[in-house]
Amino acid sequence: MELSMTHSVQINDGLTQTSADGVNMAFDREYGIMFCVYMPGPQGHYGESRGRISLTFFPASQPTNAKTVDIASGHDEYVPNIISLGQGRVRILYETDSRAPGDHRICRRDFDFRSGWLSDEMTVMLKRDDGETVPLTESEQFAYLERLGLCRHTRLDTEQITIGGHTIFSHDGALYGSITSFSAEPILYRSDDRMETVEFFAAVPYPAQYEMDYKILNGRLYALFRTDSETDSVRFTVSEDMGKTWSEPIALADSIQCRPRLIVYHGHILIAYNRYNPDTGNRPAVQQGRTEICLRLGEEPDPNSNRLLADLHSKYGMVNLCLCEILGDLYMAYSTSVLALEYQNGNELVRGKDAIRYLYLGDLTASDET
Repeated sequence: MELSMTHSVQINDGLTQTSADGVNMAFDREYGIMFCVYMPGPQGHYGESRGRISLTFFPASQPTNAKTVDIASGHDEYVPNIISLGQGRVRILYETDSRAPGDHRICRRDFDFRSGWLSDEMTVMLKRDDGETVPLTESEQFAYLERLGLCRHTRLDTEQITIGGHTIFSHDGALYGSITSFSAEPILYRSDDRMETVEFFAAVPYPAQYEMDYKILNGRLYALFRTDSETDSVRFTVSEDMGKTWSEPIALADSIQCRPRLIVYHGHILIAYNRYNPDTGNRPAVQQGRTEICLRLGEEPDPNSNRLLADLHSKYGMVNLCLCEILGDLYMAYSTSVLALEYQNGNELVRGKDAIRYLYLGDLTASDET
């Protein structure tokens, strides 16, 4: 399926935000509003924008009727995430001081789209194994890994504690998600108070590069994580015992370094990942060939054998996508670079992160077409 720009709508402010990346979505079922949180930047060329967190919201079926509000700025905020609180409110989570030496923490702010109310910034707390409640920080992340004997992280001064590299999900009344870093084993957490406090309950014993996503289905944990490998970069693993042990990871064929996603869709596991395709027709060359996304559905031991629901292409780039399911239909947001600002400034490669675009995919199980 070749994606035309007519299929999607740009949802970030392209006048003052000339780069954008790291999108995550949440849907308010009471009002039918989609919320998209991301990192924008004001520069006239691509850059890893970490100085601001913005939120765009709109009726899920009417993305041209969008409004944007800044959530946080000025403290090197990094890779946001979001959950719906219901009644028109969302909770936005992000790391602060991501470039600064020393410890980093995860913060949260609430937003009500009806009134425009934005709460004060609060720190997400961690309930440790010893019962003490402390701020959720990088040092607590690495201390937990070391207690499990998993200490292959690099622990650089510029290391991040990343809350936004996955999709937070609900299971049996609690919220679940993961904490990752540049190169460390992902930690799994759960929260009983909508992300005010989290508890670590397991870790995946394989280092991930930035991102890892997982879901619970029929008592199993299914997980995808990005590695530092240049080829077959995304790996798939399963746990039968809530994270105590994990299967040997299986590489997704021809997958490349980009954020993978995993959701439960029509009662099955749906995985989304970038794959290298030299025939996509990049204009200009998009870094690492990030111009193709595969969507596969099923629980086969080898994910490469699962049904291919869609094979999405865009010569402008499709980077760091996010998926949301509403009434059986799929919606997607992703970063792209139509104008290729970096190329115009003399850079040979475009990273595809100048704009956030929103796309309605529909019910992909209704047809065998890809």
